[in-house]
Amino acid sequence: MISGEHAVVYGHRAIVAAIEQRLTVTLTERADRQIRITSEIAAPFETSLDDLQPSNPYRFVMACIEAHHEQIAEGFDLNISSEIDPTLGLGSSAAVTIAVLGVLTAFTGADRKELHDTAVSIIRGIQGRGSGADLAASLTGGMISYCAPPDVQITRLPRPPQLALCYAGYKTPTAEVLQRISERMQGNEAAFAKLYEEMGQETETAILAAKGEDWEDFSASLTRYQALMEDLGVCDDTLRGIITRANRDPQTLAAKISGSGLGDCVVALGTVPKGFTKVELAMEGLIIHE
Repeated sequence: MISGEHAVVYGHRAIVAAIEQRLTVTLTERADRQIRITSEIAAPFETSLDDLQPSNPYRFVMACIEAHHEQIAEGFDLNISSEIDPTLGLGSSAAVTIAVLGVLTAFTGADRKELHDTAVSIIRGIQGRGSGADLAASLTGGMISYCAPPDVQITRLPRPPQLALCYAGYKTPTAEVLQRISERMQGNEAAFAKLYEEMGQETETAILAAKGEDWEDFSASLTRYQALMEDLGVCDDTLRGIITRANRDPQTLAAKISGSGLGDCVVALGTVPKGFTKVELAMEGLIIHE
């Protein structure tokens, strides 16, 4: 997430970028009705099309299969491999959901136009809520502006200056972050509504700057958005320290939380500050080889 965190779930646009670290799903047809899932993250799991069983490590995968259950006539082996760096705090749930849905649309002949909507339903069904911004980036690639359902808007933006990431070393689940904000919001609804409105306006400023490739104004907007994340209460001492150190580098254009906050990632723009990892923008999203 480049800008628009939190406000995106209240109808405002966000800016999100896809990083060139890929997750690959390979489907091999079987002659029976069994489904076998293998990956590097969990033990193999096997179930039957006639009696689909849940699997917590593969809950996103199984939800994708359930979404296409009526269209699947025979079993298959599903192998998942990933090059996503776990030390950067880049969650792979969006990537695996898009990849599995992609391979299943190829397998069943389903309409790919529905892929993003299906993915959002799956994420919300498992996590309770979610904007779908990370799903859109995984699907399309590049840096995009995004508006969440029901009025989905995905617009490609120009390539930004160098991006770099630093993982805080821990992550507070988004649902928990949102719950903490919800508790603080009680009795202060008007103040929070004003804050989300300011966040939305700031992201619009960043989108306009990006479209004009005015990276100075874009960076200034990201810096202002970070101040709004502070006001929201999702920037802890660790994140604040990472951002402060990044800004000591004279080549840093901006540094801010990337995600829901209270852990996870900080993104830097313009250079690779000490302790950060250089990342490349993925100009392609979902790639299907049939």
